[in-house]
Amino acid sequence: MRPRLQHHILGFAALFLAIASCSPAGPTPQAGGGIGGTGSVATVSSGPVTKFGSVFVSGTEYDNTNTLYCIDHEACTTENRLKIGMIVLVNGTRTVEYGSNKTLTQVAHTITYEETVEGVVQSVAADGLSLVVLGQVVSVNLKTEIDPSIQGTTLHTLDPAKVANSLVEISGFVTGDGTILATLIQPHTGAPHYEIEGVIRNHDRTAKTFAIGSLVVDYSRPTTDLSQMPSPANQTWDGLIVFALGDQWSQGGPGPNGARMNATSVKPKALGVSDVEDTEVEDFVTWVNGPGDFFLNNVHVQTNSGTVFEGGTLGDILVGSHLNVSGPLVGGIVTATKVDFESETELQANVAAVDPTANTLTLAGLSGLTIEFDSQTALSGKGTPRRVSDLRSGDHLQIHGQLHGGHAIRAKEVERSDPSSQVQVQSYVTNVSNPWLVLLGSTIDTSAIPESGFHGRNGILGRSNFFAELSVGMTVVLRGTYQDNTVAWTSASRND
Repeated sequence: MRPRLQHHILGFAALFLAIASCSPAGPTPQAGGGIGGTGSVATVSSGPVTKFGSVFVSGTEYDNTNTLYCIDHEACTTENRLKIGMIVLVNGTRTVEYGSNKTLTQVAHTITYEETVEGVVQSVAADGLSLVVLGQVVSVNLKTEIDPSIQGTTLHTLDPAKVANSLVEISGFVTGDGTILATLIQPHTGAPHYEIEGVIRNHDRTAKTFAIGSLVVDYSRPTTDLSQMPSPANQTWDGLIVFALGDQWSQGGPGPNGARMNATSVKPKALGVSDVEDTEVEDFVTWVNGPGDFFLNNVHVQTNSGTVFEGGTLGDILVGSHLNVSGPLVGGIVTATKVDFESETELQANVAAVDPTANTLTLAGLSGLTIEFDSQTALSGKGTPRRVSDLRSGDHLQIHGQLHGGHAIRAKEVERSDPSSQVQVQSYVTNVSNPWLVLLGSTIDTSAIPESGFHGRNGILGRSNFFAELSVGMTVVLRGTYQDNTVAWTSASRND
């Protein structure tokens, strides 16, 4: 078990109370309010901005008529400068109907935003689907919002020529050690500062350094603000997810993506409160203590017999799972009333057949998998399709969705382009035994992939190293070409 979970969490609960005094405070329930439903219930939520009109966070609508916005270390104002894809912290209230506890309105009193990473792009993949900033590998998917000035051939890819060596701001989810899934990428304007959210490892209390991915953070200057951190003289910080802000960075450090940063401040990521009646958090599972006891980023979550699961089951909660959890926060622990699985399954392939009546289709080379559409599926791309019946056999699709039932994907976003022989599958592994991988309900033989085709976060791994530490729950990306009614797999990547 990681030291953070053995020794730190109880101490951090008290620490988070201190953080609350430094963060925009959420309102307390009004007299007569609370569970009884006679007033307003205090709420805290964390997730990406998904829509405007009012403000939607992880799909939940908030009245922002009188909201105070606290954007990236600047003074809080009433000016709404949020963008789709920004991951924010909302303090507010839920107005409930007397007796039934039915939600009437959700009101945002303060919305706080901090970048996940800001820095100079060290490298960018030729396909525009990943980049390296401050020693972190940042992935792009169909949900990533990319500023039009740096978009590549599609809305959800980067133009390597425009992005290389530029200064960018990124909002996203920390999915592992040195890995981030971007929800928003945009150029930085104005005076640069350097910022990173990630998991601390290799904390050296004597040298006053620690690593986040391939970035070495130096906090040795007397002026570095560590006021919200536990005393380094008493305990290690390894395993804690923090925000580190710096004023200087340089290339160099462990691995090909190595970098160093001089920190001006370091603080734990937190909700800012330890007790509130309604909490909603969208993030990735970073640690599992046991069935129904896990962490979303730094937030401790526990389930019970009354927890409702949507899109998965208790046994599907694994490190790397993307979840939306809601429930009361008591003593720093969220008791989940609902766990919604936000799978990061992605596919690229040509359409094999379309069934407009059933609102489904199948893909060439992946015939055992059914793609399901509903009223929430967003279609885009060539020809501006609006429904399943607009799609044709041979269309090349990029699909982002959620696996359910073992052999079906509930599509969330679908983008159409010209036919292509390229096939790509990204999902978590449900079984593994070299050379076989099981994902999306299909058993895939990787024996034809050459040694140079097995990749990790820092480059070529080779077959034996690729499979050596690969386990159930880890995400794998498989790429190949469709020919002669089958897929010839050419590469397999993992970013853990």
